[in-house]
Amino acid sequence: MPSFYYVFVWCQDKHMATLVRDRFGSTEQLKVIEEDITKFHVHSHFLPILEEKSRGTKKYAKVVSNLPFNVSTEVVKQILPMGDVFSVMVLMLQDEAALRLANASIQTPEYRPINVFVNFYSEPEYKFKVERANFFPQPTVDGGVIRFKIKDAGEYPPVSSNKSFFSMVNSAFNGKRKMLRKSLQHLYSSADIEAALTNIGLPPTVSSPSVHPSSLAH
Repeated sequence: MPSFYYVFVWCQDKHMATLVRDRFGSTEQLKVIEEDITKFHVHSHFLPILEEKSRGTKKYAKVVSNLPFNVSTEVVKQILPMGDVFSVMVLMLQDEAALRLANASIQTPEYRPINVFVNFYSEPEYKFKVERANFFPQPTVDGGVIRFKIKDAGEYPPVSSNKSFFSMVNSAFNGKRKMLRKSLQHLYSSADIEAALTNIGLPPTVSSPSVHPSSLAH
């Protein structure tokens, strides 16, 4: 392993963590962390390490993981906003989930708030399918590999507040079959919503699944 590489392994399975340590214990550039990554303070742990190793040149970490399918969305939401720490994330997910995150289009049932989130913070790309027969024990679904090119803050759509923006997105999708002006009327007046829609070239009757993330940001 080149001297400038450092590998951190998250592993909640104590048996697997022991196997990794036994096999790579002589490698000083590998550290096993026996914690739940969804509860681990990733940003505060990694940023000082990257700053120490950068030596004046900005460096980024990368994430590669075969995630338990039940925590995939939680990890995506946790890591993607950390564009100051990570540049790329490659995940093995349930194939259906990977396809939905990368390829869901507006005006389809698969288009959800998570798609707005993913495209706000990254550029997702579905890579390939992994047949279920390649896993042991064999699951009932196929796997799929997805790559996220994580954006720096300067590449985000221009919004006044990320938190407020996603609150608006969630409100819009709570009534995804309703007109957008109806879904957001508890946040803004109908006149303000219609004016904003007109300003970006959308009709007042548009519904949230018909609106591209960049338009929502406006």
